[in-house]
Amino acid sequence: MVTKSDTEPVQIEIFPRKFLKPETAECLLGEIYREGGLVRIMIQGPNLPKAVPYGPGKGLPVDENRDLLLKLGDQALELRVKVGRIWLELEGEEYLEGVKAACERTLPFPFEIKRKRLFHTKPTVSDYAKYGSEIEDERVLGLVDPKGKRERDLAVLSDSRGD
Repeated sequence: MVTKSDTEPVQIEIFPRKFLKPETAECLLGEIYREGGLVRIMIQGPNLPKAVPYGPGKGLPVDENRDLLLKLGDQALELRVKVGRIWLELEGEEYLEGVKAACERTLPFPFEIKRKRLFHTKPTVSDYAKYGSEIEDERVLGLVDPKGKRERDLAVLSDSRGD
């Protein structure tokens, strides 16, 4: 018997004990993507500066933070933060074990997976400022800065809604 809780989206936070290197983050997200069932992903962490923010080298470019691209599916996204936390929304409960297995295969150090409400389900004031009263894709709710450029900050990897 299928219950409502089996078909509702599940939101989880992956919290590694260390910041992830870009290669590790790409590998982990690729593994999770291959497991299927992804609705939304959000990566959180401190900004990776393009220039030295303070000290004697203030204003000089930081070469190691240039052109860091995360390839996920057929998209490439510019990585602008150190990967500290990953928020995921999955289509259903059945995908949780696959995500946990992907983390165990990829992360050589401890991590936590917490299940909790993370993403907005109703438009925020910022969403209204960015998109107006009609939002085409509800997966973007609460994910984009109203002044940001959607194509730089957000990638829609697949359309599983069948529109």
